Amino acid sequence: MGKSVKHIILLSLFFFLFFGSSIAQEVKCGLGFNSFEVVQEKRTGLNLSPSEPFSFPEGFSMSFDVYFQYETRYRFGYVFRIIGQDEQHIDFVLSKDSLMVTYSMGKVITDCIFQEINQTYAVFLPFGIHFDMKNNQVDVRIGNKKYSTKVVATKNFKKVNIVFGKCDYPQLQVSDVPKMVIKNIAIKNNEGDTLHSWPLSKHTPFGVYDNLKKRFASAENAQWLLDNHALWKKQASFSTQTNPQICYDSDKNCVAISDCKHFYTYDTYSHSLKKDELTSGFPHSIYSNQMFYNPLNHAYYSYCFNIDTGEEVVTYDAETHSWNNDNLEEIRADHWHHNKFMSYNDSCLYLFGGYGHHKYKSEINKYNFRTQLWEKLHYKGDQIQPRYLSGLGVIDSNHVIIFGGYGSETGLQQLSPQNYYDLYMVDTKTLSAKKIWELYPPKNNFVTANSMIVDTLNKCFYALCFQQQLYNTSLFLCKFSLEKPEYEILTDSIPFAFQDTYSYADLFFNTETEELTAVTFSPVIADSTSIVSIYSLSYPPLSYKSLYQSTGDKTSKAWIVSVALVFVIILCFFAGPAFVRRQKKKNPTPNESAEETDVEMENDPKTVEPDIKQAILLFGGFQVKDKTGRDITGEFSPLLKQLFLIILLNTYKENAKGISSSKLKDTLWFDKSQESARNNRGVSLSRIRQIFEQVGFVNIESHNSYWTIEMGDDVYCDYREALLLMKQLKEKTNRTQKEIKKLVAIALTGEMLPNLQIEWVDQFKAEFANELIDILLDIAKQKTSAISQERIDLADAIFIHDSLNEDALKLKCSALVKMGKNGLAKAAYSSFIKEYSVLFGTKFKYSFGQIIS
Repeated sequence: MGKSVKHIILLSLFFFLFFGSSIAQEVKCGLGFNSFEVVQEKRTGLNLSPSEPFSFPEGFSMSFDVYFQYETRYRFGYVFRIIGQDEQHIDFVLSKDSLMVTYSMGKVITDCIFQEINQTYAVFLPFGIHFDMKNNQVDVRIGNKKYSTKVVATKNFKKVNIVFGKCDYPQLQVSDVPKMVIKNIAIKNNEGDTLHSWPLSKHTPFGVYDNLKKRFASAENAQWLLDNHALWKKQASFSTQTNPQICYDSDKNCVAISDCKHFYTYDTYSHSLKKDELTSGFPHSIYSNQMFYNPLNHAYYSYCFNIDTGEEVVTYDAETHSWNNDNLEEIRADHWHHNKFMSYNDSCLYLFGGYGHHKYKSEINKYNFRTQLWEKLHYKGDQIQPRYLSGLGVIDSNHVIIFGGYGSETGLQQLSPQNYYDLYMVDTKTLSAKKIWELYPPKNNFVTANSMIVDTLNKCFYALCFQQQLYNTSLFLCKFSLEKPEYEILTDSIPFAFQDTYSYADLFFNTETEELTAVTFSPVIADSTSIVSIYSLSYPPLSYKSLYQSTGDKTSKAWIVSVALVFVIILCFFAGPAFVRRQKKKNPTPNESAEETDVEMENDPKTVEPDIKQAILLFGGFQVKDKTGRDITGEFSPLLKQLFLIILLNTYKENAKGISSSKLKDTLWFDKSQESARNNRGVSLSRIRQIFEQVGFVNIESHNSYWTIEMGDDVYCDYREALLLMKQLKEKTNRTQKEIKKLVAIALTGEMLPNLQIEWVDQFKAEFANELIDILLDIAKQKTSAISQERIDLADAIFIHDSLNEDALKLKCSALVKMGKNGLAKAAYSSFIKEYSVLFGTKFKYSFGQIIS
């Protein structure tokens, strides 16, 4: 067939795809407010006037849309508070089933119930308020109802502050916040001209700029709905028997998980998990994932390839919580990580590919529910090489696509296995396969989770991809073109411990809630226990760069550059040079972005780190932050904290190879037997790994009985950063102002692990402090021409780690005198000699004059 004819066929194919079924594409936006489900400090506030009040001498109007959650416990709180002069204020309050607008001193402007405005809790409610200064009148619109009232003191609202949710203004503080979502805030003048507009979609880490005049509104404890399109949210994690069976119930939109003892269902609507104990029977093989849901008869099945008759396809009874199979036979699977598809046309189950007994498979296994027979078939048209770990996406009842995988042309594991990056379309009626395109192999290989989501409207498909050659790997959601070999990485990553046939990942889509659900399981102890984790993401997925506003503000620019750099690093690591070359025309190179960031840091002597997320912090106290910046330190028990830190500190100890299992026992489980200590260690490490799934790539592993920790570039650790900087700054020729400032900033954060007073920790703290102080003092000697403030910062950093360091006292007092701050210099000296006298019981030997000379 000629190339032109092939091209016409492909164009016809994609014309068909374009008019096939499609998926909703609405991007959800708005600001969600934390309510009574969290303590007061964690509730959400949006301040439209954090720096100065608005000035509206002639009057103004404000409008927005609000959505309230129905749950009774959340049906109270302040939607907004408009604060005028002399502490006059107007509040919009939700109270049970009514909405009230009240004025200072308890005067009610409006009070209506939801039924009066023909609204329910399940929809966005339009709201508007107008201040008519000339007529001393306030007009309120709630839904389709309008209210007006005379307010004597409208003059007090010519200058106003406006706060939604939690309010921290003195004398007017409120923390009662309803569970709500706000969007599309607009402020207009009396002529109806829009002055400010906050759609509450794209934002910054600390708030949001209005689209017209770039006025900044600060947000505290913000829950941006847009973030749900780019940041996976972990909804559930639980233990099961080894290798649980997983499938998706498309009728109830729930994920089903079964092992030999229980049947779990995870509701993707309510994000709730139900656990039913099996009353009898078992699913088939406890090895390969061989369960599926048949929407034609609304039943769950578990199947086995090893017997030619239908006796090895068994059914789950949801009423009695039982499988009609009493034989728990441990059959080693012959089709690990195969793909499956239920055909509505012939009511048959089709299974593609797989791996078993050192062979990759290319045949199709078909099960007929009417005859209860298996049948082996083969592709027609373009041949798909034997493989497993490929992804399958459903276009319609007659067509599926198969992408990627790992296998070999001969099917033999020992003969040149490789990754595949080709896309095929398969006609399920004729089993005719057509190759659509093939990617140029990336620098770092990857395979996909079992299922893919096809979007025919935008001619693309989504797949969860991961590097199968790693144990501690990560799942990245990628968007692939249906027409040509192109893709991009979206969203953040999902931690995934991949142990080949003992691990599994899948991707599902709830068309009603418009949410993607990712499901993984990984072994805790092989042949014993697995951990199932479930994550959700709003559809359509977005990239990091789609979340943040671009403004003229320097700090915001720096943040955008930082986010872009992280994203580019992920792309380079995961997709390799081929993808970067395709993007080069559109985006600046990583080097160009890095240069821009460096210039900003050099020019700003007080540059500090942005709001840190995905972080492990040791200075100023042990602290761990997850991917959203939430502090999850409380999930570490004292034992877990000590176990993690002893491995971490020994990992980064100079010329060290980690800490041995025997030393761990002697330090943490000295009172237990070898077996008991080993079991305790295994359970504790499993729990630590679960916690760090919320943070990023943190791998704890053993080499020759020595335990070490490996952290990815996505995780910031101040201790690791400090050691790297100190290693560089030891060489005087390598010293730059940028690196010096970074190290001083870390040192100024606080003492290393101040709340852990344990003998083995003290040794690390002392060694670190000695080396740090030596380097900082050497820098001070080398940079004698440095400005006084820099020398003061060096001295303060030393004092944190050695409060009675005489060299630091000389450095600080001399710098303060040079700046003309004699009183501060004297005060610093007095404080030092007082502490010295208390500690040593004797007077300090040097006078103030000797110190500054």
